[in-house]
This record gives sequence, structure tokens and C-alpha cells, in this order.
Amino acid sequence: MLSKSNQQILNNGDFQKLVRVRRWVSTSFLLVLLGLYLAFGLMSVYSPAVLAAPVFKGGVVPFGVAMAYGILSMIFIFTLIYVWIANSYFSPLEKKIIASIGVQQ
Repeated sequence: MLSKSNQQILNNGDFQKLVRVRRWVSTSFLLVLLGLYLAFGLMSVYSPAVLAAPVFKGGVVPFGVAMAYGILSMIFIFTLIYVWIANSYFSPLEKKIIASIGVQQ
């Protein structure tokens, strides 16, 4: 049995919106990064020559290293984007939910 305040939170439309948006954002980021990891892994198994080829003609940096740094950069960028979304959208909505049910912080 849930307490009255917990039931109010679960029934709050803003809370349901918050959960839905947060889940959509995190799932989207997860799927994109998993796709990148999967592409990198499959390329390493099925076409290692592509990963071993230099990025620039006559260069020494292989494409696989550049791709790995690109994946790491995407992780960093997605983290920054998620923090920005959390601070500008999720936090105000959480405060609104808390204020609507009258819970003291």
C-alpha cells in the first residue's frame, strides 16, 4: 500500500510526463551509442582492413583509432546534452511536482 503522498506523485500528470520524457531521452542516447559500439565491433570482426587503413593517405593514424575517439567524443557530448536537459527541463518539472503536492524540501 502506497502512502497518500506517493500515490499523489504517481497520479500527477507532470510526474508521468517527466518519467516518459526522461525514459525517451535516455533510451535514445543508449540506442545510438549501442549502435556505434555494435558498428565498431562488427567492423573489427568482418572488415579489419577498413579499421587498419589510415585516415589520410600517407598518414599513420588508422581509421579504427579515429572511430574509437569519435565514439568517446559522442559519449562526452551525450553526457553534456543530458546534463543540460536535466538542468533546464527535468529539475524545474521536479520542483513543480513537489510544489503541487505540498511536500517540504
